[in-house]
Amino acid sequence: MLRWLGILIGAIVVLAVVAIVVVTQRLDGWVKNGIETYGPHYTGVAVTVDNVSLSLLSGRGEVRGLRVANPEGYDGDYAMQVGRIEIALRPLGVLDDPVIIDVIDIEGAEVHAQSRDLRDTNLQVIMRNVRAATPPPAEDEEAAGPQLIIERFALTDTEASVTAARLGAVSVRVPDIELTEIGRRSNGASIGQVLQQVLEPLIAAVLTSMAEGRVREQLEERGLELRGRAEEEAERLRDRLRDISPF
Repeated sequence: MLRWLGILIGAIVVLAVVAIVVVTQRLDGWVKNGIETYGPHYTGVAVTVDNVSLSLLSGRGEVRGLRVANPEGYDGDYAMQVGRIEIALRPLGVLDDPVIIDVIDIEGAEVHAQSRDLRDTNLQVIMRNVRAATPPPAEDEEAAGPQLIIERFALTDTEASVTAARLGAVSVRVPDIELTEIGRRSNGASIGQVLQQVLEPLIAAVLTSMAEGRVREQLEERGLELRGRAEEEAERLRDRLRDISPF
């Protein structure tokens, strides 16, 4: 009896190890497929990933080559591009509900904002798509994808360019963004809610920089205009002085 019990326990252990190996081997593909499925669902544009590497046992991993395409009507291959995203979650945490992610660290993202009429941008179009696809909190069960809690989200050293009709193409500075306890109060947030909390400060920073650029441009134009008027007045004054001067 004890012999058969030992065999049974051994078999269960072997099956568990095999299951973990199989899940680990397929996990990267599942995560990649999830990003490329839920990303377009919420943003309304193509979202692609080159590679995902995530360890089920250690909980550490990375996503490489994330690209968010431009909405229809905007030029360029993508609105945002990230070379590498570092992720840390609890061992086996990807199987939890909600999924608790300790850290998402994005360094050196590239953002390309485009404005066709100085009012609307490609980033704002994407943000509207996310809001439209995200159910209100009372209807979270209808949201696509898993529920998430992100303890810390960091976006640092972001490079952004703005292309506008009057500004041309200019580089703008985007301040570092750090968010904590996303989804913690509600015991989980949908992918759409997470995207809103992450994209809103990023887009706001880019648009603020764009607005500051337009203000500087207007001030420079106004300064040139005032300088021209001052030079004209000075020239007229010199002419009058020459007319009344006896010498």
